Parts: sequence; structure tokens; C-alpha cells
Amino acid sequence: MKKEHSDLKNNTGMSMLLYLCRSVIMRIRIFILALSGIMIVNIPAASIRPSVNRSWFEAAAGYGFPESICIKAKGGNNVQAGLFQSFDTHGLGPTGFEIYYRFGEKPRLMDQKPWYVMGGCAGFLFDVDYVKEYELLIYPRVGRSFYFSNISGINFDIGLGFPLNRDGGGGNLISPVLVSGSVSLFIRF
Repeated sequence: MKKEHSDLKNNTGMSMLLYLCRSVIMRIRIFILALSGIMIVNIPAASIRPSVNRSWFEAAAGYGFPESICIKAKGGNNVQAGLFQSFDTHGLGPTGFEIYYRFGEKPRLMDQKPWYVMGGCAGFLFDVDYVKEYELLIYPRVGRSFYFSNISGINFDIGLGFPLNRDGGGGNLISPVLVSGSVSLFIRF
């Protein structure tokens, strides 16, 4: 009887310890998520927002390399940060992070300057069922936005891509420097 009582006490103690560990891990995850959200929301602080009606969020769909067919989401105005997810014939392709800096003279009725330089990084976050030619691609580009209205338009950009952890298996020769670019339709909210 005493042994069963001590086993029950040990099991209860172990259960309590597991519960506390899970609670701490969950709190750490919530903290990281909240901190990430605050950092994303504060990105436009570098691009002063004098107008309340100014668009801040941008969604886009387009085609390019390494993006293939992709959807993009960006936040900010003259300094923007965003993510993209590409889709190809096999399903999900590379996922990427991009930072934009806009420059040039701002058109009279627009919120953004038309020219930009951007830096991006793309990699495979999801398993794919085909041979990947690279694990990570870093690509700087220069581009221009052409506006249809003050909230929509098209982005063209071109630059270089630098594949890291290249896989030349299967007889594929992969250059250490690639041409990178994209065309995308966007709408700002």
C-alpha cells in the first residue's frame, strides 16, 4: 500500500513537472509570436506616415525566379518587409523573405516612390518531391513600380541570384551566379 502511494506521488510529481514544462514552452512561443508581431508592425516607423489614409499593406501575385508562380505579402511604405510563397507543378516551392527600400521622386498622387532596391532570401521550408538545385538563394535586385491607381499597379525587378549549398547531382551544372527577376501585380490596403 505504501509503495503504491509513493508511485502515485511520483507519477503526480512527474505529471506536474511535464505540465509546468509545457506551460513554460507555450509562454515562450507566445512571447516570440508577440515580439515578431510587434517588430512587423513597427517596420513602417522608418518611413514616416504623415497621412492617415496612406496604404501600408501590399498583396501581390506574380511570376519570377526563384519565385515561380507566387503570392507575396509586404508591409511598410518606403521601407518594406515581406514574405512570399511560390507554387509550381509539384505543389509548394521555395519560401522567401524580402526587404525593399524605395527611392526616387514620389509621383504627386502616390504614396510610394517608384524605384526600389530589394534583397531577398529564398529556401525550401516544405518537403518537395523533386531534386532541389539549391537549398538557399540570396538575390539582390533593382526594380520599378508602375501604378494603375494609387493602390494598384505592377512591379518589375531584375538582379542576380547566388545559390548556396548547390546540388550538382544528376549531371546538372549549376552556375554560382544566376539571373533573378520577377513581375507581379499588386494591390495596397
